[in-house]
Amino acid sequence: MARIGRAAILDKEKGRFVVGEAPVPDPRPGETLIRQAMCGVCGTDVHMFHGHFPWTRFPLVLGHEIVGTIERLGEGVERDATGEEVREGDLVAVVPGVQCGTCYFCAVVREPGLCLNGRAYGFRPYLDQQPHFQGGFSEYVLMSVPRSQFLKVRTTPDIAVLLEPFTIGIHFADRANLRIGSTVVIQGAGAIGIFSLAAAKEAGAHKTIVVGAPASRLELAKAFGADVTVNIEEIKDPQERIALVKAQTPGGHGADAVFECTGVPASIPEGVEMVRRGGVYVEGGHFTNAGDVVMNPFNHFVMRHITLVGVWGSTIGHFVRGLPILESGRYPFEHMVSHRLPLERVGEAIDCLSSNYRLDGQEARKIAVVASQR
Repeated sequence: MARIGRAAILDKEKGRFVVGEAPVPDPRPGETLIRQAMCGVCGTDVHMFHGHFPWTRFPLVLGHEIVGTIERLGEGVERDATGEEVREGDLVAVVPGVQCGTCYFCAVVREPGLCLNGRAYGFRPYLDQQPHFQGGFSEYVLMSVPRSQFLKVRTTPDIAVLLEPFTIGIHFADRANLRIGSTVVIQGAGAIGIFSLAAAKEAGAHKTIVVGAPASRLELAKAFGADVTVNIEEIKDPQERIALVKAQTPGGHGADAVFECTGVPASIPEGVEMVRRGGVYVEGGHFTNAGDVVMNPFNHFVMRHITLVGVWGSTIGHFVRGLPILESGRYPFEHMVSHRLPLERVGEAIDCLSSNYRLDGQEARKIAVVASQR
């Protein structure tokens, strides 16, 4: 008898999640069937639900922060992305994005994260197949896209599920070209802000300053090693916040790098004024169009002589470098996941992250979907 798997299927933009069932396919040569252990709910899932990405294809199963056990290996699949031998039952983290390897950005520019033909689990890579097992909000994920990759992990699902968002923080640090002893400001105390904080410290930051709210998130930032925190709910004047931050930098000149992780347009001119002359401003919080912002080319860019860079997603290299840090125990990643929800409550998770970040009377730091309750 064929095994049956369940998945939370979104029917349309701002639609309903319905838990549906379908026969679970056996992996063909080169494919891998993963039994989901946990899948994080990302801000990108929220954007897709609300129709902020016009290329979203419905119906679909969301979820790209996937960790699970190998249920079955297709013929020829023997090792993970680093070449380590794997077997059925191993816990693995899925690298959701898959690049073609042959387009201009893959082959010529050598920026695979910008692939023109990229596909990703959680974004319905195949329209001609049932959506059930193409995303992480499901009991199973069939890794059937050519060039798919995963990593064997040696930690708990609660920590491994953070690998994909942690790679964004690593990409922030890479784009900033941090040096040992740098002073770094992180705008935002959400999950990406916290992960970017840890990445900045790993990359050599000597002093880290987190600007955000609420107080509970700032306390978590301190647990991750933030040297200074600035609560925007208590200090409401941007100019006062800028002065406070610059007072914490060498000579009061400003930070070597500022990471924007809020997705709030008004934070950008404020953050640029926190950068020292010749410093770097890394913009990665706006993964969708949240609106325009007024900037002055002379005051914000030319006179400051700053470097402005963007961050778009991550690639396999960020995963490989990030996993040992998660496994090391140097940071309290075990305190990040605040909610573990069944498939039937995926809609509640999206509603929570669309509004006040509170669920079941508790602040939501990171929500994870646990597909199987067996």
